[in-house]
Amino acid sequence: MTTGTINLTLTPAAVALAATDIIERQGLARDDYYLDAFGLPPREAPVDVLGAVAVACGFDPHAWEDDRDATGHWRLVLDTADMLIDFLGLSHDDAYADSLGAWSDERDDATVVRELRNAALEVLA
Repeated sequence: MTTGTINLTLTPAAVALAATDIIERQGLARDDYYLDAFGLPPREAPVDVLGAVAVACGFDPHAWEDDRDATGHWRLVLDTADMLIDFLGLSHDDAYADSLGAWSDERDDATVVRELRNAALEVLA
């Protein structure tokens, strides 16, 4: 028997949906990419929107603190954040933490989950 190759292409909308699931499952952190409490590994802890997007792409939530090239999987993280910034009407002039991160910090869990899901579904429609 032979096995075929499956090539998956992740889109920013798919990542946003995954990030939504992560926030629903793990909880929403505020004022940081993840909540360093409960003795949980960073990828299992409550996360903010930026942290959830990073985790959905296979990074630790605090990967935003690293100086990364906008290539490979990290490009998908940035593209997803940009898609969410556009949907929410936020500024691209600010750093990601000052726009999308601050937006997340100022909203309740239900609003964050709803808006992330709406952003993804609008792009998929």
